[in-house]
Amino acid sequence: MREWILAVVASWLLAVQPVSPQVAPPAAPAAAPVDRAFPVRGPASYASVHHDYPAADVFAPCGRPAVSPVDGVVRELSRSDRWDPVTNRGDRRGGRFVSIEGDDEVRYYLSHFAGIHPELRVGDRVSAGQRIARVGSTGSAQGTPCHIHVGLSPVCRGVGEWQVRRGVVSPYRFLRSWERGGDRSPRAAVAAWEDRHGCR
Repeated sequence: MREWILAVVASWLLAVQPVSPQVAPPAAPAAAPVDRAFPVRGPASYASVHHDYPAADVFAPCGRPAVSPVDGVVRELSRSDRWDPVTNRGDRRGGRFVSIEGDDEVRYYLSHFAGIHPELRVGDRVSAGQRIARVGSTGSAQGTPCHIHVGLSPVCRGVGEWQVRRGVVSPYRFLRSWERGGDRSPRAAVAAWEDRHGCR
């Protein structure tokens, strides 16, 4: 009988004890949003196609401010225009340019500038909408209406690799979004290209 009473008391104690709820592990933090901006201040025009590789030329008046399209870090820039039409070296076709590694792990290459902001340096953090240069027609754009070239690509090594840096994914649909105040990301398209091609 004594064992039966102990069993009943033990059952009762277990029944009235608070039960700790199962706590789910904390959710992984969501990726921080990345701000984006259309790369030219004021009205501009551009097309959905580019001559022989995926990129876009954004036409605007000479000297118009050009801005960073994304939050990120400046990886390369050239303040001098060393392009020569006789040699037509690919790595110099952009003339004056800025290459930004976005916080979204996409490289944003902008070129043909009339001039780069005098305080901008490699390694600087930039914010979407921050002025980085002036619209121009340097490099292989000499003699054409003023514009900036926009190329999207994987970061790869972050420097050099001009065949990749100049653009591997068409920026048109992203430019349309940014021009309207949207924040459409090229990350998935660039990652898919990199999965297929690597950095070559």
